[in-house]
Amino acid sequence: MLGRINSYFAGVVTGALLLAGASHYHVVRGKEGVFLVRKVQNNLSDVYVDTTKFTLDDWRQHKMLAVAMMKSEKVEVLPDESINDLRQGVEGAVDGWLKDATAIATDRP
Repeated sequence: MLGRINSYFAGVVTGALLLAGASHYHVVRGKEGVFLVRKVQNNLSDVYVDTTKFTLDDWRQHKMLAVAMMKSEKVEVLPDESINDLRQGVEGAVDGWLKDATAIATDRP
């Protein structure tokens, strides 16, 4: 009887650890292998993602994964051109926002 209780608690602890890991990290399979990327928001979406055949449309559907990969600087391990196009688009938008903010700040008397 004691063996069953120990097995039960071992299963509960294992499940809790796996759930915590799944809510904090993406497991990403790229052309260079499998790696972990820390999530931007803690949730259970996109726990495992195979990006080996991703297109630009796929990245648009997985925006939070793209942001997490750019924040963790793991973009270089994905040689696919679609993520580079997405990164250039995001960087261009951010640069545009910064230029607008700088122009507004310098126009003050």
